[in-house]
Amino acid sequence: MTHALVRVLMVAAIVPISLMAQPSTSPLSDVRQIVTFRFLPGRGDSALAIYQRELVPLYRANAAMRRFRGFREAESPEPLDLVVVSSFDGMAGMDDSNVALRGLSSGGRSVFQWYGALSDLSQQHHDQFVEMLPDLGDVDAAGVDSAGGLVVMEYVRLSPGNRRAFERTVGARVRAVERARGLVRWSETGRLLVSDGWDYVRLIGIASLASWQAYGHAMDASGVTDDLDRLVVARKTIIVRQVQGLSVR
Repeated sequence: MTHALVRVLMVAAIVPISLMAQPSTSPLSDVRQIVTFRFLPGRGDSALAIYQRELVPLYRANAAMRRFRGFREAESPEPLDLVVVSSFDGMAGMDDSNVALRGLSSGGRSVFQWYGALSDLSQQHHDQFVEMLPDLGDVDAAGVDSAGGLVVMEYVRLSPGNRRAFERTVGARVRAVERARGLVRWSETGRLLVSDGWDYVRLIGIASLASWQAYGHAMDASGVTDDLDRLVVARKTIIVRQVQGLSVR
């Protein structure tokens, strides 16, 4: 594999600093970068150690990175070894984060040299950006949740022209069932900015696999599944668990 990962994680850093210094006129938003890794056989522990020992301490020193979490597969229809999620104040916040990271180093290597080392340990990675919708999520609860359990990442692709209908359905119907039935610890919804064809992702904190099955039954019984099926043409569901030691703020 080439150093494509380094280019992805540095993408904002190649913008001229003079341009990034200009104040943004756009309102800040919660944008998350979701990177999914498959590592070379037998190299997963080495990659995890790079994050835990070298990168997480530097992320703590990077105020522009609002939050960082790492997850491992619990159940997934596609192979994955690690999912890392970084949060920023909009894409401008990621620009600022990359500028800050350029000045940080650990163990004699810069942050981006460590990204190169991760690339050497990887078979492939998958990169996405998502803008979270605060009116459709439990932002505060999700940010401080330390109860363990599982996180569902549910990606959906809509038929054309149904974005507003989907957001209305999530806000008025889906979240109402979630709250009334006490099915989840929290849920969030985001609109994909960079993706391979997915329109939205929902992040849902659950206690167990049994909880996820109960969730599906409740949505079916309430008629919400039928409402969503009229809008959604494809769905991908991944279930992960948080990795201890891969958490910043």
